[in-house]
Amino acid sequence: MLPVMGFAQDIGTVNFQFDSDQLDAEGRQQVEAIAQKLIAAQSYKPSVVIGYTDAVGSNAYNLDLGRRRAQTVANALIALGAPVDRIDHVESRGENELLVNVATAQRSNRRVTVTLDDMLAACRSYREIQLSQSNIGASLEQDLRQKLATAVQQYQSFAATGGNGPAYQMAGAAREDCGIAVGFDGGASRKLEYSKRCLCSYARLSVAMGG
Repeated sequence: MLPVMGFAQDIGTVNFQFDSDQLDAEGRQQVEAIAQKLIAAQSYKPSVVIGYTDAVGSNAYNLDLGRRRAQTVANALIALGAPVDRIDHVESRGENELLVNVATAQRSNRRVTVTLDDMLAACRSYREIQLSQSNIGASLEQDLRQKLATAVQQYQSFAATGGNGPAYQMAGAAREDCGIAVGFDGGASRKLEYSKRCLCSYARLSVAMGG
């Protein structure tokens, strides 16, 4: 049985000097590399920029510092030509997710991560999927076909074993929606609608599978 994956795609990390929200030489190089990846990817997926700090300082201060660091990176990415409309949200987690669990200053903890969100939060309706006609392209098509292949395999597996009723139903829905989406060419008026339906049904399958 194929795994139902719902993880964000890591694009890169930018590190900061102690108590700073400004890019140093290493940080600028890291941002430039991330910008190049985002531009080259031409992905329909939204970018998520998250700021973190080390454990020195108060929680409130570090949440604000993480936010400022994330915004610095987002602004730099836009200035370097990364698609501004695909930067979905900028947030801070402060000192709450340390890479190295120490109370002292640690550069690896002072970071901003940039990922491509796989848009697999459980959705109540396909209309919640933030996708537009301009996103129809090779990146989306590849994901639709991958999701279709997984949904078909899961559906066949559940049909053979008779197990996991909710996941079986969601696999059937994803198989149908993704199959229709793949069947339309890029210029078809309903390609966008069924692409959204595919992503939403697959999200529900992921939740039903415990993903």
